[in-house]
Amino acid sequence: MSSAQLTAVSPGIHAWIGADGDSNAGAVETPHGLIVIDSQQSRTLGETFRDTLRGSVGTPVRALMNTHYHLDHVAGNVAFTDVPIMGHEKTLQALERELGPLTAVGAMVSDAMSKTRMFFGSNFEDLVPEGERTWFLERVGGSIPLLIRPPDETFADRLEFRLLHDVLRMEYWGPAHSDCDVVVCIDKSGVVFLGDLFFHGRFPWFGDCDLNGWIASLDRVLMMDLKTIIPGHGPPASLKEVAQFRDLLAAVRRGVEAALKAGLTEDAAAHEVVLADYAGLQRYKEWMPYNVRSAYRYLRGR
Repeated sequence: MSSAQLTAVSPGIHAWIGADGDSNAGAVETPHGLIVIDSQQSRTLGETFRDTLRGSVGTPVRALMNTHYHLDHVAGNVAFTDVPIMGHEKTLQALERELGPLTAVGAMVSDAMSKTRMFFGSNFEDLVPEGERTWFLERVGGSIPLLIRPPDETFADRLEFRLLHDVLRMEYWGPAHSDCDVVVCIDKSGVVFLGDLFFHGRFPWFGDCDLNGWIASLDRVLMMDLKTIIPGHGPPASLKEVAQFRDLLAAVRRGVEAALKAGLTEDAAAHEVVLADYAGLQRYKEWMPYNVRSAYRYLRGR
């Protein structure tokens, strides 16, 4: 797919699927306007997303919801300056760790390493040696300045919005892919937006995840009555694909647990833990060693 596309996944529910595995977003129609879910990884992409919603749906935007703090999901917030932005309180805290105290206008960030931590996790510099960072720094645009607008309304556990014939729920289940992941459920429609709790058709980045919490969150999803799951990256999916992704995370955990039990060092585990069943996935080759390091440190520190 050469460009992002807007698709209706259920009446009144729209998914914005990023080009070539880039981040996804979404929009849900309410009696008072659209609730938008995530905003893309730049002002330009955020504006394109909003312009497409205006042309295809025609309903004014009521509010924007961020599923977590990573830049590929929040850097487009500046395309929504006229509406409130909502997020978990830990999303705001994560942005403030890098940017300092924030106003509703936001803050400009140009330091490449700060942007990289906001994209790939606070432990990026520990996981990726200096000589191996070129791709990551290019991915975040180097030192090109970004204006980051934070959430100006936060919550701790749950928010609800009444739709015409349904309910939209935003829930926090605890640390997982990040420490601030929000799950967006539209109950009767059987649709859920999982943000980066779910990567479909692509190997995930672990970063500073809580691996057990991540797997537990997906176990919870698998107990729900759902028709359509919108991942943070990749096309819409079913519970079958969520189960497969959950098994991928569990396979990494098993491999690293075995390495720890065998007394392997972190360096040895990064080279020797191999998941042949997943080696064909996009980004597996590039990211697997860093994910092993992440899981190794997490499991060793439990």
